[in-house]
Amino acid sequence: MNDSHRIRTAFLSSLRLSQESPIDAKAHPIDLRLADLDLARREEITFEIAERLSDAGLLERVDRFQRDGKPYVRYREPASGETFLLAVAAKHVETAEESLVRASRPHWHARSRLLYRVISHLISVERKLFARDERNAEYLQTDPADILRTILNSAMQILECDNTRLYSLGRRLDARYAQPVSDGEPWNRALAENWVGRRAVPLYIEDLTLPGYARVMIDAESMDATIHVAVAPYDPKGAPEGFRSLAMARVGEPGTPFLFVLEAWSRTPGFFTDERLGLLNVVGEHATDLLVTLQKLGMLVMVDELTGVYNRPYFGRQLDREIARAYREGRPMSLIIGDLDNFKQLNDLFGYEAGNAVLREISQTLASSVRPFDTVARWGGEEFALILSAETTPSEARDICERLRLKIQNLAIVVPTLEGRENAVRATMSFGGAMFPADVSLRVDRTRGLDQEGREKIAHELWNRANMNLRTAKSSGKNQVMLGDEA
Repeated sequence: MNDSHRIRTAFLSSLRLSQESPIDAKAHPIDLRLADLDLARREEITFEIAERLSDAGLLERVDRFQRDGKPYVRYREPASGETFLLAVAAKHVETAEESLVRASRPHWHARSRLLYRVISHLISVERKLFARDERNAEYLQTDPADILRTILNSAMQILECDNTRLYSLGRRLDARYAQPVSDGEPWNRALAENWVGRRAVPLYIEDLTLPGYARVMIDAESMDATIHVAVAPYDPKGAPEGFRSLAMARVGEPGTPFLFVLEAWSRTPGFFTDERLGLLNVVGEHATDLLVTLQKLGMLVMVDELTGVYNRPYFGRQLDREIARAYREGRPMSLIIGDLDNFKQLNDLFGYEAGNAVLREISQTLASSVRPFDTVARWGGEEFALILSAETTPSEARDICERLRLKIQNLAIVVPTLEGRENAVRATMSFGGAMFPADVSLRVDRTRGLDQEGREKIAHELWNRANMNLRTAKSSGKNQVMLGDEA
């Protein structure tokens, strides 16, 4: 147990209560030192305190394990993410019937045909993902969203489960930049991060409606066995949509933006047998191999490395899709270009590292301030591009741009200086935008589809009008918004 764990344990071993006097209504502190009790009693009280805090939502149970034959529970503070250990009180230790570890025969020995079918399916998926883009034979269709979407569908087909979900565990990539990432949180983020994300072992729940354990499955080749280890107790909760069992596997690699937990759900209790858990793990490993390979080859051209928002190639493909959707549904959308004012002077005064710090801060401000279905990209240099998706009216587009402009104007960004010190700087941004269909000459006919040539023509007209409005905003004093036919 390291120093931080000792501090946490000592904290839980001491209570400070207060009693309100009925006479003078003043609080009288009462210090209780649990450390003065014998070890067994102290462990029992501190463990029960932690359990009460966990029930109240102030702590999370991460896992439960044995060390030198003694059981421990690891807790996590949701706010800080810090963890600490406590010994389990004697009366809470499981009986022999509630075995924390069990073993079975290796689950692939009798399932070679099933495994062959799964691998064949995944190979066909890989071939589909690597199909050449007919518009540009030099590039592959390597949008991570396509990979993840295909993996989700594959997992459901292969496992024959009722639903699959994908949640981001990466810290450097906004979930919006890797759709179809699910909204909200995984079933248990602490378990997902500690067991699935870090250790890459599948985790499962046999029946969500009954009290039990979250378990992980480990292939112990040296023992010629599959080991199931109980890592954390859980209380029955109302499962969403009537689901009874759950399994998790890792997709992606730690330390990269592309790290996810793949959840599979079933309305059948005990659905995730050894075989199905193995299949789920194979799907996750295959998706990981695809992402890692493409990343090493430089083909995941989705995110700008400096700022973490979309980059130019991805934005172009997204604009093409949004134009097609807005045309098909007959709903308005907007293309916005934003350019930082006086950025060259900032670089000259403070250096390029300061300029990079400003670009990163502005990027994250833009990304966190638009709606979840909008798109933000770094177009190049200090220029950014935004898609305000359908349905966005001209008045809504102006309100959004004004909000972004004011938010950037009010930022105090701490940057490194050429002298090695830090300094707070302020920046402003000018915006120019164009509206579909108001600012294009192509007549919208919903009875007909919009071919590639038509989409490219609309995109070209939107870019021209937005750039023209941006130049007007710059020449008219900067730090302002110019949209539609205002120029």
